[in-house]
Amino acid sequence: MPFNLRRTLMMRVVIVLIVTLSASGFAADVAIKGHLVDVSCAGRKASRPDFLPTHSKSCMQMPSCNRSGFGVFTEDKKFIKFDEDGNEKARKFLGETNATHDFKVTVSGSVDGDTMKVVKIESQ
Repeated sequence: MPFNLRRTLMMRVVIVLIVTLSASGFAADVAIKGHLVDVSCAGRKASRPDFLPTHSKSCMQMPSCNRSGFGVFTEDKKFIKFDEDGNEKARKFLGETNATHDFKVTVSGSVDGDTMKVVKIESQ
């Protein structure tokens, strides 16, 4: 293979690597505030004005709601689902909290589309 052709191929490989590494750095961590809600109830009830403050721990721990997964319902009425690890963090959070309803939380992690890779869930 001639030297110029090898050099051109190497330059292309380097450019592709730089672009790939740069693009992966765009998934920055964010902190989202809202209400912790199970997916089942978020789809059926979250638009009701009285729902979020009254949504209970016992509801989210019911088998069907618990299995549906969790997410955060933001103040601007968007629902962001958690990844499976985030669902486990939500289950642990619910198990450890003394609160019974009105789960205002700050969720830290990275968002990709409508799914969040959760790092931490904290009460507001």
